[in-house]
Amino acid sequence: MNKRNFSITVIPVIGLLILFSVPPCDSQSRIGNLSYWYVNGKTVQVHSGPSVLKMTFYRADIVRIDLLPDSLSFPDSSFVVIRDGSNSLYPLVTERDSSIAVTSGYLTVDCTKYPIKLTFTDGFGNILMSEGNEGGFTWLNGTWTYTFHVQNDEHFYGTGERSNRLDLRGLRFDSFNTQHGGYSQPAPNTMNVNIPFVVSSKNYGIYFDDTYPGHFDIAYSNPEMFTYTVDSGQATYYFISSQDMKGVLREYTWLTGRSPLLPKWAYGYIQSKYGYHDYLEASAMIQRMRADSIPCDGIVLDLYWFKNMGDLFWNTSSWPDPGGIMSDFLSKGFKTIVITEPYIVQPSANYQIAIDNGYLAKNSSGQPYVLPNWWSCNCNAGLLDITNPAAQTWWWNKYVSLFSSGVSGLWTDLGEPERDYQDMSFYLGSDSKVHNIYDFLWAKTLYEGFSYSFPNRRLFNLTRSGYAGIQRFGTVTWSGDVSKTFGGLAVQVPMLLNMGMSGISYHNSDIGGFTAGTTTPELYARWMEFGTFCPITRAHGTGGVGTEPWVYGPETEEICRKYIDLRYELFPYIYSTAFQSYLSGTPLARPLILEFPDDPNLYNESSSYMWGDAFLVSPVVKAGETSKTVYLPQGNWVDFWTDSVFAGGNWITVPAPLDRLPLFVRSGSIIPTHLL
Repeated sequence: MNKRNFSITVIPVIGLLILFSVPPCDSQSRIGNLSYWYVNGKTVQVHSGPSVLKMTFYRADIVRIDLLPDSLSFPDSSFVVIRDGSNSLYPLVTERDSSIAVTSGYLTVDCTKYPIKLTFTDGFGNILMSEGNEGGFTWLNGTWTYTFHVQNDEHFYGTGERSNRLDLRGLRFDSFNTQHGGYSQPAPNTMNVNIPFVVSSKNYGIYFDDTYPGHFDIAYSNPEMFTYTVDSGQATYYFISSQDMKGVLREYTWLTGRSPLLPKWAYGYIQSKYGYHDYLEASAMIQRMRADSIPCDGIVLDLYWFKNMGDLFWNTSSWPDPGGIMSDFLSKGFKTIVITEPYIVQPSANYQIAIDNGYLAKNSSGQPYVLPNWWSCNCNAGLLDITNPAAQTWWWNKYVSLFSSGVSGLWTDLGEPERDYQDMSFYLGSDSKVHNIYDFLWAKTLYEGFSYSFPNRRLFNLTRSGYAGIQRFGTVTWSGDVSKTFGGLAVQVPMLLNMGMSGISYHNSDIGGFTAGTTTPELYARWMEFGTFCPITRAHGTGGVGTEPWVYGPETEEICRKYIDLRYELFPYIYSTAFQSYLSGTPLARPLILEFPDDPNLYNESSSYMWGDAFLVSPVVKAGETSKTVYLPQGNWVDFWTDSVFAGGNWITVPAPLDRLPLFVRSGSIIPTHLL
């Protein structure tokens, strides 16, 4: 059946006249009962007194729902969604006594009249999701709440960096980008990357197209209900259905964009620390890496490459002849990635320029918002107003000379933003409106500027924050300032998987941990084993201790060399998996439930995951553990190290000495490799 060809039937100009909406006892307003409905072009409009509900099929399996309470109207625009609806479908509409059914032939929205309540069903009539009994949308003083029923055997994934477990059912948490330093297990429920997109095991997803701070309650307060509350903005969401959760991700990334391929070198090993203070220190690391025969493609320079935060030019007292230095690094096979932040401190040469031109966020009086006692200098600082088009152009032009002189990638830090306040204002509006999309807009500025200035190159942007849609800007998110503990390592696995279920194909963590705690040789080795099977493999840390493999002794260095070598041997497989992600939105690292959706043992299983189509990875995340109990899904599985074959559908316990990551290959897989 061609799902794109539909016609309209039953299109009365005005349907039944019913009642106006009546606020419930909690003082919140509801959309109430249906007054009349009609079809406006390709959009079905349902009226309830002064309130309007709109339904538009962007594709056969994506329907946009707009809610306009109390005669409000919103600009028909989105920061995140890249489809404008111009190719939306004509719906088929059927009216019944108590409801109207709006369908694409594949997905149906049944809208009851008394009161207005939406139920979404698939092409076979199976209920995917339904709103609350009294209607699914309420509002009070500009705050919107969406309420949906939860089915008994339903499970939820996504929403960004959720790390304490894979299945989100039974949790509540804010959707507000927040920095946490030295976190461990249990991790904070709200982290640096929040994405208002949730995927259900019932093969649907909901993307709430609103940038303001929100709050998820997924069967926590009421085990039968799922609510999402957002502080303000437009009341729009997209309901996405498919034959499986992979299909939901495919359609969601069609709507919001997919991750482009990164530069090839980014799939190798990248060495970082806080930080390499000067050329001599960085050069010594590179020489040692080559002398010890450890493959490595990138060096990351933390904030010592410049003098003052916001300069965006080299401190030549520590890095004389930057172009020559980067050419030297390139001759040894190392690409240079430099850190950059959106804060400009008062001693920076760019501070006064930013003030004079109105490029900084402002206070309630319209003056530059001064942030006193900035941590890098104990001086005043300002936050770049990345929403200002003139500031975007000015800031991007600072990067052009860096890329032109040999910089290969950027590390965009502090973009939550780490320090902002409710009384800040931006070119685009309030801090509440801008906060969650600040890093998104920064990434967009960089990607669009880079694509224009360097059309034959691929951008690498390692970033600590983000929002829905940021994946399309050549970004790699990382999990922030994790502690140097096994608890910090343990929470990385469900975080990686939920990011993948949020449309973010590239996510990673600081191998060894960043701060708070002590990186032991065992922890570093186990983290390196896990990091080898992450989209990006990158060591980082602080505290005056090196982060290079040899720092932790000969045994640890040999283990690291073994796994980094394996990473390079698997490059053809990894790159092919990345291309698959670019085409389909399927993440590189996948929860087992995504590959085996009919196995009830996997709904909350995050101790293992799939790396592409072929590998099952089961990281060791507990100190002193020398064996691991692993669940193998249906099929036959081959132990990568011993060639032993195991039947799936069973839990097995395998040896896991310090140098062995439990690793299995799906029987029958073809794995392209590169011999070193």
